Amino acid sequence: MSGISMEVFDRGLFAFTIASHIILVSMSLGLIVLMVFTEFLAIRRKDSHLKALLERLTKVFVISFGVGTASGIVMAVELVMLFPTFMTAVSLTGVIAIFYFEVFAFMLETVALIVYVYYADRFRSPYAHWAVSILVLAGVLLSAVFIVMVNAWMNTPNGFTSLTVGPNGGVAVTGVNPWAPFASASAFPEIAHVLPTVTLTGVMLVGSLLAASYLRARDAEERTTLIGGLKIAALLGIVLIVVAGASGANEVTTLFHDQPLKYAAVELDPNPGPNQPETLFGSLSGMTIVGGFGIPGLQSALLQMETGSAWAPGLSQYPAADWPPLWIHITFDIMVLGGLLIGLYFFLYFVSLVVLRRKPFQSRLFLYSWIPMSALTLVVMELGWVTDEVGRQPWIIYQTMTVSQAANYSSGLLVPGISIIVFYLLLFPLTFYFFGRIFNGARGANARSGPDGESAAADPGVHA
Repeated sequence: MSGISMEVFDRGLFAFTIASHIILVSMSLGLIVLMVFTEFLAIRRKDSHLKALLERLTKVFVISFGVGTASGIVMAVELVMLFPTFMTAVSLTGVIAIFYFEVFAFMLETVALIVYVYYADRFRSPYAHWAVSILVLAGVLLSAVFIVMVNAWMNTPNGFTSLTVGPNGGVAVTGVNPWAPFASASAFPEIAHVLPTVTLTGVMLVGSLLAASYLRARDAEERTTLIGGLKIAALLGIVLIVVAGASGANEVTTLFHDQPLKYAAVELDPNPGPNQPETLFGSLSGMTIVGGFGIPGLQSALLQMETGSAWAPGLSQYPAADWPPLWIHITFDIMVLGGLLIGLYFFLYFVSLVVLRRKPFQSRLFLYSWIPMSALTLVVMELGWVTDEVGRQPWIIYQTMTVSQAANYSSGLLVPGISIIVFYLLLFPLTFYFFGRIFNGARGANARSGPDGESAAADPGVHA
């Protein structure tokens, strides 16, 4: 294959891997957040149904952790194999320290999970066992935070005076500040948006498993167990979608200040200026927008509220060779509209529950609709990553190192790369099928508990 084709292969393979891996990350985050809240309420209310639900969620989390760990290793290896020059730059800057902190977070998660699952019966106080679940959650969250920090640094690099790439892939860096990458310009805005978005996706996916199981259940005890989990998932969903929406608006402000070209591409602004419309869909022909439709002045009005300036950057300010693919405007629009639909879904749930004093989970329509809404949440999350990563092209480190400079052009990557894709295509359907089997199989173990009706999961993690 030619050099340019191998560059495309490198990008495509890593995009496929990270798009797959993020699903497992979201599942792990959603599961552990649900576990923390479920165990606390189970202890506080002395609720055997929530204790039974906790055991089943724990079993699924252990599987998600195992598969996610293996997938994370694949990603780490691919970074070294596919983009060796980028990893050289990482090793010469403070970004390498972020990777070390991420390893620490993973170790915290692993050790805490072992204690949580296999030593549950050693805790005299149930709250002490619950505290260990918080350590697991801290490990998962910190791991996500440090990875997002690396991505933020790629968008707004700092911590060096100069970084140059030689003709043979050599990297020279001067003026290194090893701590600066921990606080790059886009670090906090990205963390504040990515964490609630990814967690919301996981909560929705786990909720879809609960909803599907509830719709098939005929046993009253089983339905009581599942409805408890759905109520917790819905409450978390309301909080997370509000935070994700607010932080998303802040992310747009960050783009405006720190990546104006990406902002112009996302908004499809041919020229800079005030009174810019909010263009929905459409494309650019020459410097003219064709198709789609625009809402006059809305973009500048929103900018005025968020940044204090109604003047929007335009694509014509930058060389066309530096433009990212303009179809990210479409992915951005779908992402935003999808987010609004998810917000509307939870708004209707809130109105039904609080204002109308109804019980939404008694509605089969609400339960059935949770499943496609969880799929929509997953699509929105993936499109967010696509918009962010493709919007940075042609740079792997913004305005510092291009993907073509970082890529590995060896055709020896083809066979292992294609093998990884095939493996993932087989692994993920089987993994999620196994999630369902493990979750619903644990129900049988609970049903075979003592004659007093107390679940065998009353001591969390005993059978996990």
